[in-house]
Amino acid sequence: MERDPLRLAWKTDRLCHLLGFLLLAVAGGLLVLGFHLVRTVLDLAAGEADPAAPFLSVVLSLPEAFGGAPFVLFPGFALDPGLRVKVAVVALALVPVLIALALTLANWVAAGIRTRTLSRLLARMLDAVLKTSSANADVEEATELASETLSHEGGILGSALISSARQGGMIGLCFAYVLVTDWRLGLALAVMLAFGAVLSARRVVLRLDTSNARRKEGEGIRSAWADLVRRLPALRAHGTAAFERERIARNLAQRHRPVLRRERRLALAEAFAAAVLMLAPLALLGVGAWLAPGSSLTAGALAASALAAALAAFGVRELAPWQQLVDRTRVLLTELARSLSALEPRERPAAAPLPRNGALVAQGVSAYDPMSGARISGVDLHIAFPSHVALVGDGEAGPRVLAALVGGQLAPSTGRLTYGGADLGAADPVARAQRIAFAGETVLIPGSMRDNLVYGASVPAEELDRRLAEAVAAVGLDRVIHARGLAGTVDPKREPELAAALVETRREVRRALSREGLDRFVDPFDARRYNRYATIGENLLFGKPIGDTFREDRLARHPFVRAILEAEDLTKPLARVGLSMATSMIEIFADIPDGHPLFERFSFFTASDRTYFEDLVERRKENRRGVRSGRDQERLIGLALLYNESRHRLGLLDPALEARIVAARADFTRMLPTSLQPAIEFYDENRLCTAASVQDNLLFGRIAADQAGAEAAVQKAIRRVLTDRGLDDDVSRIGLAMPIDPQGGDLTLSEIAAVDVVRCLVRQPDVLVVQRALDGLPGPAADKLVADLRRAMIGRGLILVTPEITPAMDRPPFDSVIRFVRGEPVEDSRATRRQEALTA
Repeated sequence: MERDPLRLAWKTDRLCHLLGFLLLAVAGGLLVLGFHLVRTVLDLAAGEADPAAPFLSVVLSLPEAFGGAPFVLFPGFALDPGLRVKVAVVALALVPVLIALALTLANWVAAGIRTRTLSRLLARMLDAVLKTSSANADVEEATELASETLSHEGGILGSALISSARQGGMIGLCFAYVLVTDWRLGLALAVMLAFGAVLSARRVVLRLDTSNARRKEGEGIRSAWADLVRRLPALRAHGTAAFERERIARNLAQRHRPVLRRERRLALAEAFAAAVLMLAPLALLGVGAWLAPGSSLTAGALAASALAAALAAFGVRELAPWQQLVDRTRVLLTELARSLSALEPRERPAAAPLPRNGALVAQGVSAYDPMSGARISGVDLHIAFPSHVALVGDGEAGPRVLAALVGGQLAPSTGRLTYGGADLGAADPVARAQRIAFAGETVLIPGSMRDNLVYGASVPAEELDRRLAEAVAAVGLDRVIHARGLAGTVDPKREPELAAALVETRREVRRALSREGLDRFVDPFDARRYNRYATIGENLLFGKPIGDTFREDRLARHPFVRAILEAEDLTKPLARVGLSMATSMIEIFADIPDGHPLFERFSFFTASDRTYFEDLVERRKENRRGVRSGRDQERLIGLALLYNESRHRLGLLDPALEARIVAARADFTRMLPTSLQPAIEFYDENRLCTAASVQDNLLFGRIAADQAGAEAAVQKAIRRVLTDRGLDDDVSRIGLAMPIDPQGGDLTLSEIAAVDVVRCLVRQPDVLVVQRALDGLPGPAADKLVADLRRAMIGRGLILVTPEITPAMDRPPFDSVIRFVRGEPVEDSRATRRQEALTA
């Protein structure tokens, strides 16, 4: 990788650089033209120019050593003497605009080069990271360099060569113009530019030195404050504030002295470097005034030379910081190259492609998993595929390491691992993943459930849908996806036919539940009756909020809601309910610390609010309400609105209170202002509620939360009805489109593991390595999953990590069982097993 930013930029896009140089050449020509126009205008104003001479003629006066004869570079053109000044002034005003336009185009070209250079570096980095077997410190260092550091410090990548040429070209053109005007002026300018260059370089060095001194001062101050905080107990105990104040002041003053010395030096260098900007043109004016009586130097020529000198001095002033930036970028590219070299594997001869079937051969293989600390050593195996192999024993540590080796997650420390004669370690990672799929530690990605399940698959859409349906059914995720679909929503505007079908299916679902005796598990929505399986807040709204206006955690403080509660005299009763809930929660979780899963899952308030409610309960017990009684009441009502009698069973609701809540519901619906109507969608038996879930729309009610198995039984009945009416696929489609939590918060551990297995099955590999899919599954569920996987992998290879082989898993018997004892495998070829064929 190229480490020099100038060469890197040139190699990235030579054509754009040539275009940029052309634009700089145009800008340089315009700059020289501007100098010439300044000279012409001033000479015309001073009467030192011949009115009959050609306009914009460029004549080079050669020194006497070369004959002294003038050399015509551009003959100019004839112009009426009355128009010469006007045309010259207009042209002089137009030149800076044209220069700015040319430089803008050059900067745009440089920006394009930077984009391509950065993309090239990131692509190189991406290739190196993708070729690594696992994340490590080198990967983290490289990605950090390639992200924030490169983006922040890499502004020079595109403009490195063009900007260097622009600054150097401006200095060179200005100096050449002055030199051509008069060699003695050129000599004076050369002296001033050399002096300015030395001062600018010194200024840059002092800036860096001062910055380092300030950083050290900051570290010292932080250390002093930390030490003071550590001494605070002793300070209070012994009254040593005066001593500590004097000590800290002395310490800070001592640390500031080096900074002060450097800042003074920097101020001196900054002042003299700035003075060069004025000294350069002033020096030329002085030399020109001294030479004027005996030379042909005109006022216009002297003024144009002074302007050129000022621009050259400015360029020299900016050249040193620019060079520092180039050097810093060179260091960054060097670090990036070092990181890339650490990531990129050593060059190996092209590996033979992996065959569809063959023997998996391990010869003296040892490996170590740094994540788990597990290790295997001296593994010698020979397993012919296609076959079904079980890896057991060693608390699953050894089997997991071997599975990770075969799946490409680990590289052997020693020995050689081949498949069909091809070295697995040298195989292309993409081709290897297609042939040998590995289901291990699942990494979820942001997106929908479908995005996660087809991650890594690249087949036509129709074929992908078929494979996905088969894989989901084989792993048992179809029930999860269907349940997620029931929890999803349908937009009638986008899918009017589906919305109408769901409303019609609602009646069939009710009849099916009644026939199967499951209607006792569902309490239908009825505007005249309290729904015992919904919260108080849901009963009050009798609909689904749209947006944040009537969101559950904001409901208690909404002015309209509070007005309705006051009108029905529900404020105090609900506050009492909330107080009882807070008291019960404090008593129940008294011995459970904050952050405990039980507290996070079952408590009505968060750990951060726990102390507030504890204080509130204590104050209410002592009847000390004070100035916070209004806020207390709002928080208690907020708790009460979350209460569901069937789920929480605290006995806080009675028929009278339920009737008053239903009456408040009627007032809420009737009196809702027009401006608030878009914020809620009320339940209507004759239409689909867009904001409600598919399940709520199908049931038009809520499932009993206090009946074991109620939800599973009802959902099973719903699915039968949907299947009969041809809507099951639509609900599954909704479930697949539902977004998934990348942290896995909306899935169980076994469901997360199943996602990785589906990913593998969708690719239809020749060998499937299953490392963690059985984790946490109860016995019957594990037996079923193994049977379904073995059925799905008939005629193909399967390597399964399992703590034990149950009789149900072993029907028909595995072709081979490898049992690990202290990191060493013992293979049971099962040569005497009865010959049974896998059946579909």
